Amino acid sequence: MIQAAFVMLRNTGLGLLVFLLSVAPLPAQQPPATVNESAEAVLVEVPVRVIDRHGNPIRGLEAKDFEVFDDGKKQEILALDTIDLARKTVAPGEPAAPINPAARRHFLILFDFSFAHPRSILGAQRAAKEFVLNGVGPDDFVGVGTYSVEHGLKLLSTFSADRVQVARAIETLGLMPTEDISRDPLALAFDVARVLPTTSPGLGGKESNAAAISETLRTMLSLARARQDEYLRLRVRRLTEALQTLGNVLDSVSGRKDVIYLSEGFESRLVTGTKDTEEEREWIISGEQWKVDGEKRFGNPTLKEDFRLVGEVFHRSDCVLHAVDIAGLRLDPETTSVDARPQENSLFELAQPTGGEVFRNANDFRAQFARLIASTSLVYVLSFRPEHSGHEARYHSLKVKVGRSGARVLARSGYYERPSFRMLTPLERSLIAADVITNEVPVAEIPARLIASPLPGEKAPFRVPVLIEIPGPELLQRQESPRLAAEIYVYAHDAEGRLRDFFTQTVNVDLGINRARLESGGLKYYGQLTLEPGTYRVRALVRNGQTGRMGLAAGTVLVPDFSEKQPYVAPPLFLDTASAGLFVRGRVGEAGKASAEGVALIPAAPGLVPAVLPEVHSGSPAQVSVVAYYFGESQGPSLKIGAQVLSEEGRPVEEGSIRVLENTPAQSDGKQVLRVAFTPEKLSPGRYSLRVILQDAATGKGGHASAPFLVR
Repeated sequence: MIQAAFVMLRNTGLGLLVFLLSVAPLPAQQPPATVNESAEAVLVEVPVRVIDRHGNPIRGLEAKDFEVFDDGKKQEILALDTIDLARKTVAPGEPAAPINPAARRHFLILFDFSFAHPRSILGAQRAAKEFVLNGVGPDDFVGVGTYSVEHGLKLLSTFSADRVQVARAIETLGLMPTEDISRDPLALAFDVARVLPTTSPGLGGKESNAAAISETLRTMLSLARARQDEYLRLRVRRLTEALQTLGNVLDSVSGRKDVIYLSEGFESRLVTGTKDTEEEREWIISGEQWKVDGEKRFGNPTLKEDFRLVGEVFHRSDCVLHAVDIAGLRLDPETTSVDARPQENSLFELAQPTGGEVFRNANDFRAQFARLIASTSLVYVLSFRPEHSGHEARYHSLKVKVGRSGARVLARSGYYERPSFRMLTPLERSLIAADVITNEVPVAEIPARLIASPLPGEKAPFRVPVLIEIPGPELLQRQESPRLAAEIYVYAHDAEGRLRDFFTQTVNVDLGINRARLESGGLKYYGQLTLEPGTYRVRALVRNGQTGRMGLAAGTVLVPDFSEKQPYVAPPLFLDTASAGLFVRGRVGEAGKASAEGVALIPAAPGLVPAVLPEVHSGSPAQVSVVAYYFGESQGPSLKIGAQVLSEEGRPVEEGSIRVLENTPAQSDGKQVLRVAFTPEKLSPGRYSLRVILQDAATGKGGHASAPFLVR
């Protein structure tokens, strides 16, 4: 075992190096052990559900049981990933294996304000909240939205595993004032309502013949009803157009999406028509066909086409709409027998083209939701390599077949080649970013790096400064505009997947002045989270707002309970020269936005800045900052410092050769800052970690922390 070499600390008197912050390197993200679609769509992944006649998933299928056809051409299946959520178990103390984003279940709960009574909405809230808290699995993502003819579709909470945010969205539906914790452009935090664009609706049908007004009172009444129906058809057209827009937008989210549409529906005769009456038959016999309202009798052809298009768009975007009749079953007052309402049939007309079903009986949806969960618990993800044309947004039809008798295959009917970023709507861009963050997709077009570490304080919550290092050449690649918009999104989720704090910002840079600095030194962004003691997953997404190129950095940070003031060593911080690059003081997380202290920065020694993953050379010294807390007043021979060099796997490689350059006396808050020179000895090129160890010989108390570095 390599032992650490300890050096006695002395006040060198070389000047004061004050760090208001120390930051810890987060461990490198490891990609999941499944085939994933790359940023350039080299592989196409198709999530497939296979069920029997009773809706139960069929297990035990292999790649040889499937056939995939792309534009009618049979494809070679390169990989089959089977995800069985019903049988997914995790041993105590072991982390859950990552789920392929293409196989993850996504439920969008959509409340309909235009075709439902307020009392029904209240009942739907209870059912939806019960489903979210007790029905969906821990790996499922849930989003919440609302629809009204007047305001279109609003996304209250995007797909996430944060049950608290989803439950709050259901409780308020964006209609009640809530604590303002959001301002989140990605809607991962509730209170940000995104309106999906809807096209201007047409009239939805022909006007009835006005000449009938002079015929009879009955004809006049029929015309009045037709005009009322025209208004109703207009409202239905707006709904179908909004659903088509929703389906197109959800195509940007990986995996299959189940939309749970909570509504009372509308009269189905507007779409399918009604049976002919005896009077209408007499009109036809007498040659007065013009009196027959064709749309009333046979339905509206435009609406029928709209319903078909909803199904087509949903199939293409891998979406299914399940309509929930929130009015429940009604009793016929004359027969006292249970009878389906006309509105119920309209819900069937909406759900059936998408492959979904209608849920009835609003008093108890548990059994039906449980059946939905069971039928969607098994997903096969087929991967193949298509022959792409290279044309932006070209559509490819897909067909998946299974060689099992009685099997029903549920899969998307097609996909688009990757569209250019400029073709995406703002909501699609937000959903793509949120999808990358929540699924932790290993995107590295811009290889951003992140370090974050808690800052001790008098009481919780504690400040957690964040430094994001963004390389300039990759950030500027394909940049044509003279102004750069660097989008930065940082989120911290606790061990249960709940969002605890976040900050977002768009950094605008005039490239006419700063291009050379960016190309040579990149962009360093300083932000700050505010967190209670605990373990958090911190994810930072960086995206070029013009080109859409992006990168994700993620890792785990432990926030200790500093109230007991136990000795604490912050991870060592490598220092680099500040000769180039841009440095931006960013935002404090939303939970700490009222703090007067603002973002804690690193005002390092003149000419020095922190490096997230420094490059050092064997035999050459590198300057490192070490910040310690609560080691008492020991400044003399009782406080020792040592170091080890660890391999990427965490095994000791050699003693860490360090030399103290300067140190400061312990301050009133218990902080002591040290600057040392670290010289790696005889290390071959690769990635390593420097472990710094502090020990107070007088008390026996000590601590250690590590930081990664590269040897070139």
